[in-house]
Amino acid sequence: MAELRLAGPSPAALGELARALKSKSNLISSKAARLTGEWNTAELIPELLTAFDRFFVNPEVSDKRCAAKIEILRALTKMSHDSPAVFRRGLRYVQMEPDWGGSIDTAAEVRALSAIGLAQTSDATALESILPLLLDPERPARVGAVRAISDSKLPGAMLVLRLKALTGDDPEVMGECFAGLLRAAPENSLAFVADFMTRGQEAVAEAAALALGETRSDRAFRLLREAGETTRNRSLRRTALLAIALLRRENAIDHLLEIVERGDASSSADAVAALDVYREDGQLRERLERALLNRTAE
Repeated sequence: MAELRLAGPSPAALGELARALKSKSNLISSKAARLTGEWNTAELIPELLTAFDRFFVNPEVSDKRCAAKIEILRALTKMSHDSPAVFRRGLRYVQMEPDWGGSIDTAAEVRALSAIGLAQTSDATALESILPLLLDPERPARVGAVRAISDSKLPGAMLVLRLKALTGDDPEVMGECFAGLLRAAPENSLAFVADFMTRGQEAVAEAAALALGETRSDRAFRLLREAGETTRNRSLRRTALLAIALLRRENAIDHLLEIVERGDASSSADAVAALDVYREDGQLRERLERALLNRTAE
């Protein structure tokens, strides 16, 4: 597989990939599936689907840790495969395997990728099929469900994400909800997401701040600045300043430099840390050094 990747796609290489996808070894098939997705070789989709079916037979032996099924689903979603059947099969799939005297479900990512793939199809019932996955016991599956819903653009998707955020979950899942809302409906979601910076657990508040920082919005800057100035929680303030830096707006950078120069000692240090995301920017490093010199002079 490594040699094929270096050689690049060709009729001979595609023939080798097709043969590898028929391998009984799930590791060989998984590598072949990954390369199929990288090359976007849609002509091998039938071989991917056949391999996917094969690894459902005695799966705890034939496809440990779901290695092949996961890479096949990644390839199919990358190529925007539009047939819902394969994704529906994976959406509820559970594969229990022995682990340190007990057993674990190794198929959470299978369910997550299946949700993402199903949302990409033209299946009119995709949203209602994905909904139960929001309550999956495994966090990666819930994250995948949120990502699928946020990217689906299906009617009602944003209301579902708002409800999921309001009912609460692990900070990683909540962060995916915030990011999805802000990607799909930024103007309508800014205030909703910002509200989580002032309530709930600290990790969720920080996830909300970072999601706002990815929007590069001037309104998000104002919301983050207010949160940083009013909170008494230094960890949240530090995260708010980092989110302001991530906005990559000139007024946001000016604000951080002003804190470096005129803020109290801890705020100044936190602003310097936030600006470290620009460490490769020589001009900004010079501005930061001037702000620090001005602070020392004062």
